[in-house]
Amino acid sequence: MKQTMDDQARTFIERSTLLFIASRNIDGAMDVSPRGGQPSVLRLREDGALLLPDYVGNKRLDTIGNVLSNPEVALLLLNRASNAYLRIFARATISQQDDDIAAFPADESSPLTVIILHPTRMELVASEAFEASGFWVDQSGLKATHDVLAIYARDIQWQTDRRRDPVLYDTASESRLQQSGLREFYGTPSPAVQKKVYDTAGPGFMNFIDEARFIVFAHESTTGEISIDLAGGPPLRRDPTTNAQSLLLDLKHEGSGIDDAMPHAAPFAIIAVEPGRCDNIRLNGVYREVSASAEGRRQLSLQSNEIFFHCSAALTRSRIWMDTRPVAWSGKRAFTCVERRQESPEVVSFTFSPRDRAPIGAAAPGQFVTLSLPDDAKSARQRCYSISSVPSDQALRISVRRVGDAGVSALLHDTVRPGDMVFLGPPGGHFVLDSEPMKPVVLISAGVGVTPLLPMAEYLAKEEPGRNVWFVHAAKNSRHHFFAPEVLRLAEQNPGIRILTAYSRPEAGDSGHHEGRLDAAAVARHVPVAEADFYICGPEAFMSSLSEGLIELGASPSSIRMEAFEQSSGGGFALSETQMKLPPREVVFARSNRQATWTPECGSLLDLALANDIEVQFSCRSGECQSCSQKMVSGGVIYPSGEVPLIARGQVLLCQSIPKGDIELDC
Repeated sequence: MKQTMDDQARTFIERSTLLFIASRNIDGAMDVSPRGGQPSVLRLREDGALLLPDYVGNKRLDTIGNVLSNPEVALLLLNRASNAYLRIFARATISQQDDDIAAFPADESSPLTVIILHPTRMELVASEAFEASGFWVDQSGLKATHDVLAIYARDIQWQTDRRRDPVLYDTASESRLQQSGLREFYGTPSPAVQKKVYDTAGPGFMNFIDEARFIVFAHESTTGEISIDLAGGPPLRRDPTTNAQSLLLDLKHEGSGIDDAMPHAAPFAIIAVEPGRCDNIRLNGVYREVSASAEGRRQLSLQSNEIFFHCSAALTRSRIWMDTRPVAWSGKRAFTCVERRQESPEVVSFTFSPRDRAPIGAAAPGQFVTLSLPDDAKSARQRCYSISSVPSDQALRISVRRVGDAGVSALLHDTVRPGDMVFLGPPGGHFVLDSEPMKPVVLISAGVGVTPLLPMAEYLAKEEPGRNVWFVHAAKNSRHHFFAPEVLRLAEQNPGIRILTAYSRPEAGDSGHHEGRLDAAAVARHVPVAEADFYICGPEAFMSSLSEGLIELGASPSSIRMEAFEQSSGGGFALSETQMKLPPREVVFARSNRQATWTPECGSLLDLALANDIEVQFSCRSGECQSCSQKMVSGGVIYPSGEVPLIARGQVLLCQSIPKGDIELDC
């Protein structure tokens, strides 16, 4: 077992978006909890410590309460699509220090505290549990979350009818939380959370148990240490020998990670997960081994002290089943304008730096951010602007063309100066550089459509000097030719980049490669149409005509990507046959003091809001820009696509959701 962190372990940690942490209280009672985060769940501190953020949740504070009593923990880290996990043993402390919290973005879901982990040992373990449980599903295998509050209500009533009392939180751990001030800082759990835990499984728990085949198993070793392992395949089931008060767990030693040092009876804690679903079941107590075989199979009878159905934001945050790029932050994050540059009479570039000290994180060339202004009289307004240069750790640039005098672009131009604050959503969008290595790339833009192509060219200039790249820009004349010197510098860095300029109305002295309207034939005179990938950004008519023309000249339709930020009444929102049969729901728009009835024919919540003249912002309608994100006061939603978006807690994307029942929105 490794005593120090080598490059392999460091890389695994940096790529992990989901982990499970096992802890125990002063009496030895175990707990195991999931934690998820983007672009990685942990941060590496310069001194070798690992930082694990703790966000607002159900406020039980199981892990934190245990760590205050017993700092010994064990972690199990997952990497997407890997059939191995990294197991880390560490000592933990709780920090509220600004320097530790500043390692994470201060957005709408900022961490409240940070668990500081000092690793003592770590090892990479190959496990058959992933394949045996079918854990690695793709996005098509995602499943909607359960209505957990409804399950709690039914199970609490079921337990009450049988005169069973809930299991309250550990008194000693609660006392330490009080003494540390963390209980007052976090607040008190809701009555439903306080009463959801019992020592016997209710029907809601048991309805889920047969599908929860991926099992994280924390236990005490024969040396008294805490350990954490995986099992997969056979689900938990009732133990008929105990009058249905216990559960049975079947383990297979080979490939499960269950070590030989596991005693025949000891405290344990389990999380069982259904692949593709973000809900899980939790139980802890004491197990005893009831059978074993020479083939390494062991059967444990689990006597639970605490057992409950659980919905955690961890799996949602982790995006463990989503084939998407890492997200640097969620929700609005405060940035300061550090530079303003006039690119032309109608275009200004703004460079922003985060007001927290966390790095900006990765942004794929071509992505955009959603911007809002704190001093906007119409405070709900949000607009998408392309990132116009590859971001550094502390600098992100957008370039904005002024459109009229009443919009967000005009407000930016007129009011935002160095030192002023703006809010930015995380980089988003599917219009990104994504071509096979060394395949010719053609970047075509018109007007301010050049902005998402600039970071693509910048990336290609620095990272792929051998690739053939054509940078094609259409403008009225040289006075309206945005970023010409910048593109020229990129071409000087990389001779593989060729610049082609089209002026529709050139002025005296203008020198371009094409005069008049740019079309596919003009492009084809310079580039190998049938061999290249095309990235096109500009007005809709410009992109459509170019795309159609290039396909007629031999380009594959799949080789053409286009981008335009235009509000649309479409968006491809579709309901399944089952969802089309859902009954009406009442939707309250609280700030507008309006109420409307949703039926499947209404489409998304955004469609319903717009049809009833509710003032809400929207842009891409694909769920990427997050412009239509609104606070949910009460109720719940269904995301028909099956993909739960990574947004701030308590928010809902109107364009991608329908009401699960009656709902109240803060708009």
